[in-house]
Amino acid sequence: MCIYVRALTAEEGSEIDSLTRSSDTVTHRHARTILLSAQGIRAPKIAETLGYTSRAVGKIINAFNKKGVSSLPRGKAPGRPRICDDRTRDAIVELLHRPPSDFGIQSALWTAPDLAVVAMDQGIVETISEDTIRKELRRARMRWQRAKRWSTSPDPDYEKKGGAYSV
Repeated sequence: MCIYVRALTAEEGSEIDSLTRSSDTVTHRHARTILLSAQGIRAPKIAETLGYTSRAVGKIINAFNKKGVSSLPRGKAPGRPRICDDRTRDAIVELLHRPPSDFGIQSALWTAPDLAVVAMDQGIVETISEDTIRKELRRARMRWQRAKRWSTSPDPDYEKKGGAYSV
């Protein structure tokens, strides 16, 4: 038994025709599949013409028969879900505003591995890598830069005396 596309409306025909001029190869080939099927060409011949298998042609036609023109453009690949949402990213950025020594790290400077460990210890995320920390900071429009060392003093007139670098 051969499968054919259902009868096309005039509106669908014009939409499909415009999709055949798409710069995306997948969208173009899906639209061509539907137009060829609407002309009464059988799935094996369409598959041979477009470089598909008969099974792939059948899937394209079935999807079109169920969902219409919206089934023709290339779908976005789902990808892996993000580890951090906006709230989690903001919580990680807030950690950077506190010194590492607050969390028992014997350094005045944050490192990505230290930040990852603290984020997990604080319950912000269940697990996170240092690479993900860097990516999330980039998404927050922050750059991981070489740390600058600043001289400080408990003297209240320290800055007036010119002992500190001015920012």
